[in-house]
Amino acid sequence: MIEVFDYCKRNRGYILLGLMVLFLGSGYFFTHKEHSEVKNDIKTESPKVDKKPQVKNNKESKSDILIVDVQGAVKTPGVYRLKKGAIVQDALKMAGGAISTADLKQLNQAKRITDQMQVYVPVIGEKGSANNSGATGSNGGGDKKVVNINTATAEDFKNVSGIGPKKAEKIIAFREKNGEFKQLHDLTKVSGIGEKSLDSLKDQLTV
Repeated sequence: MIEVFDYCKRNRGYILLGLMVLFLGSGYFFTHKEHSEVKNDIKTESPKVDKKPQVKNNKESKSDILIVDVQGAVKTPGVYRLKKGAIVQDALKMAGGAISTADLKQLNQAKRITDQMQVYVPVIGEKGSANNSGATGSNGGGDKKVVNINTATAEDFKNVSGIGPKKAEKIIAFREKNGEFKQLHDLTKVSGIGEKSLDSLKDQLTV
């Protein structure tokens, strides 16, 4: 026991140095370990991801396209597509324009195009043509005018005896929902117009 004490006394400096090294080494180990754990926590932390779906604003708006059949005295008769708001004059341009013998006086070139409408361009001297480009047209009876039920507006129907504002609105609404009338008798499909009513109207109307 005495020998151990003497040994420690003689080597006290070395022992103190060893304890200091051990102490500093332990402090460094725990400090480095803590720093490594914090560093690892930072590295392993998952980045926040916004899982909300991104809304794309590149949806194309639906185009309003009107289909029109251009026939008669034009350079290139056929079916054409025009944008909503187009007029008869635009349809004629699509068909290459009128030929030299066309009678454009019978056309209302400022009339707006409706879907599935037919624009017929008569030649000079042609009478009673199936001209669907205007609201009114000649029926071959002098100055008497008939109203085209496929293109007429509520204002146009005022010229027809027997069709008041309400019936005019019903005719237009039916036409917009179901497309053009194929024949005058189709008017009986409109509420409020029967066989007798049609019989009194047929001389004033056309398709």
